Amino acid sequence: MITPNDILQKLAAMVGEKFPGEPVYQDLTPTDFQRPSSLVVYDGGKVNVGCGCQTVELRLQYTLSTFTPVDAYGHSDTEALHIRQMALIGMLLPGYIKVKGRAPKVGEVKLDGGYDFDSVTVTFHIALDRSEFEAIAQHSDMLTLHLRTEVETYG
Repeated sequence: MITPNDILQKLAAMVGEKFPGEPVYQDLTPTDFQRPSSLVVYDGGKVNVGCGCQTVELRLQYTLSTFTPVDAYGHSDTEALHIRQMALIGMLLPGYIKVKGRAPKVGEVKLDGGYDFDSVTVTFHIALDRSEFEAIAQHSDMLTLHLRTEVETYG
């Protein structure tokens, strides 16, 4: 089964190959993060579950942001940002990515940006069999719950 985290990690690896030697942050950037760098975030998605169907269609959305050094006013070189944004789009041009033997398809791609970043938001489409979800519910680690209790007495 492919999870949103599997796609997130694959995208982070692809961005790392596109911009070698630069940090690729996942989900959050630290306070004084390094520039140039990139950020890959899972934004959520949609699930289409048909009544009686064997497949579950997922539409998972991710945002890939890219950063360059900023000047004293917090502005980046927008030309350099746009070039980096186009490089991120180039990673998606095959129309799919390979993840765990599957190929989630690239759906909608949106562009955004500001004075200190540019981003590409992409939606991936993948169909999974219902049995893959049932296997998660029956995972052996979820059958046992260990509790540690402590009792303190006063007096």
